[in-house]
Amino acid sequence: MHLYLKETDSCINAFEYNSAFKYINTVLSYAQGANDVNTEIFCNLKLVELYRHAELYKKAENCLQKTSNLIAINQKTVSQNNVMSFYNQKAALFSEYYDIPDSTMYYSQKVLSLSKGQKKSQLIFSSLMEIGLVYDNKNNFQSAVNYYQKAYQLAKETGKKKESCEALVSIAKVFLKMKDYKKALEKCDEGFAILNETDFYQKTLFYNIKYGVYEKIGNKDAAFENLKLQLKYTDLYQAKSARDKLSEANKRYAFLERDRQIFKREQNIKEVKQNQLLLMAIILLFASGFLFLIYYSKKIKIVNKQLDVYSKENAFLLNEANHRINNNLQLIIVLLSEELEKVSNSDSDNTAVQKILSKVESISTLHRHLYQSKDKKTVDIQEYLNEIVANFADIFHEKEIVLNHNLKKINLSIDLAMYLGLLTTELFLNTIKHAFDPKQIKLIALHVADNENQLYFNYTDNGKMAEGKIIHPNLVIKICKQIKATFRIESKSGFEITVLKTLTSKEDE
Repeated sequence: MHLYLKETDSCINAFEYNSAFKYINTVLSYAQGANDVNTEIFCNLKLVELYRHAELYKKAENCLQKTSNLIAINQKTVSQNNVMSFYNQKAALFSEYYDIPDSTMYYSQKVLSLSKGQKKSQLIFSSLMEIGLVYDNKNNFQSAVNYYQKAYQLAKETGKKKESCEALVSIAKVFLKMKDYKKALEKCDEGFAILNETDFYQKTLFYNIKYGVYEKIGNKDAAFENLKLQLKYTDLYQAKSARDKLSEANKRYAFLERDRQIFKREQNIKEVKQNQLLLMAIILLFASGFLFLIYYSKKIKIVNKQLDVYSKENAFLLNEANHRINNNLQLIIVLLSEELEKVSNSDSDNTAVQKILSKVESISTLHRHLYQSKDKKTVDIQEYLNEIVANFADIFHEKEIVLNHNLKKINLSIDLAMYLGLLTTELFLNTIKHAFDPKQIKLIALHVADNENQLYFNYTDNGKMAEGKIIHPNLVIKICKQIKATFRIESKSGFEITVLKTLTSKEDE
């Protein structure tokens, strides 16, 4: 198992994510089978590291949540090293994905507080570097240098050259920002002193900083020389990376070939047994299949006839249900209209009743289309929205509102059509109530079309009351989210919303 996890680190560093994923899953399956909670948590944290490295942050977030649940369930048995690793990964995610420095600082500090007496220098190093980066980004350069320096000292004491160079590079960059060019060059020279001849990548980083220093102080010759050295070691690093990658691939091939041979031997034994069982099964299946063939062919004919009858009955019942729903909704409309008339006669605010009445009418219109149509699965959005527009004609005339609408003939699913009807109704109501200055010319435009399986819905009004304001219509937004559509709201010269919805085979004709 240790060998698999070691191969995982090599694959991640070489950007071979599929291979790394397979290695981790192999160990994870073993841990789950053996009920080894700590190894399972460790594998999940490895997956978080992999997803972060591949910039698949949503997957990293989900995996980290799963790990959090495992730790919560098994608090008494989880090792402290796993808890520290969990906080370390969480700090990294807050830094790289959420960009919340305070959370990064919080979880990094938790790692440091748990690390007292621990030997997990890599976790301590990562946490110190994360805290240094937070201060660096806040331009608190002195605090950043202090934490980077602690990280460097730890890496130096544990003999980790790569981490030492990483810390020195960060320190030198901070001094460059502070315009302390002398110290920046000193840190670069300190880094060169611990590097070997073949540490090409680290040399490119230090030469890049020196190039930046000499550029800042105006020493063009020295800047040019350091730029040439940076490019030279970049080329050498890329060539070395290619060789290392080939060597790693050869090692992995040998490792996998050994596993393949073992697996092949096991498979050969299984295949012999399976072939014997398969032969017996084929003979039995052939005999039983022949006997039951005639029986089932007759039974299928009977069932098909029954299904045909049921289908016709269901079509009739569905049509009847839509008809009755429409009648019931019409009754509700009549009752609401009576209440609205009473409210109107008493000079009270009738807006709430009007809104309910308009929405019930839009749903009633949908069911009327369904029971009148031969196709019970889709609705012509052009006819449906035209009828909703007709329902508002009297109000628009009364309020002196001019509506221009361009609706393309599109067959949509019942659910999507219903939500678009409710969306249109809600937009009409919001415009009538909130949008217009009494003295202005009142215009509304509605456009619905489709293009390459993309539904386009655009609604605008020129209401002066909305100009330049941040508008957040809750019900409109909820409807857009319900149908899983993207939307954009603008209020530069009135109110405008554009809704885009990708049509699937279940939602269009």
